[in-house]
Amino acid sequence: MPVVRVTYPRGALTPDRKRQLSASLTDIVLDAEVDTITEAGKMVTVIHFLEAAPEDWSVAGQMRSAAGGGPDHFIVDVVVLEGLLDAGRKTAVHERVTGAFREAFGEGGDPLLPFRVWVLIHDVGEGSWGAGGRTVSAFDVAQFIGGDVSDRRRAEIREALGRRR
Repeated sequence: MPVVRVTYPRGALTPDRKRQLSASLTDIVLDAEVDTITEAGKMVTVIHFLEAAPEDWSVAGQMRSAAGGGPDHFIVDVVVLEGLLDAGRKTAVHERVTGAFREAFGEGGDPLLPFRVWVLIHDVGEGSWGAGGRTVSAFDVAQFIGGDVSDRRRAEIREALGRRR
C-alpha cells in the first residue's frame, strides 16, 4: 500500500511524462516492498502528482515566479510501512526513482537532473497505518500485495521490525 507524492513546479511534467512516471514508480515501490509486482499491489499503490504554483516554489531564495522558470526540481516522497524497506532496498529505490526520471526526460536530457530529483523515504511506524477500518501491519500489506511472501522476505521484515522495538 505504498503512497508516492511527486511535488514539482507547475508545468515541469507533461501529461505523457506523468503517465510514464506513474507506471514506473508503481513498479519500483512494489518491487522494493515485496519483490513482486502484482495487480493487487497496483490497485493499492497511489501516485499523487502535486503541482506547485510559481508563487509557491522557491529555489536558491528566489521565487519561481520571479525567476522565469527552470531548472526544475522534483521532490518524491515515498511513504511505506516500517519494516518493508531496509537500507539496501531504500538505496535501490533512490537509484531506480532517479533513473525513472532520467528515462522520462530522455537520455540526451539535462545531465544535472539527477541532482534535482530528491527522493525521501518515509517509514510509517507499525500500528500507524490503517485501511479498511483497521490497523494494518507490514505483514498484512506484504501478504496482500505479494500474495505468497517468501520465507526469506518474511524473515527480513520480521528482523527489521524487531530492530525497531
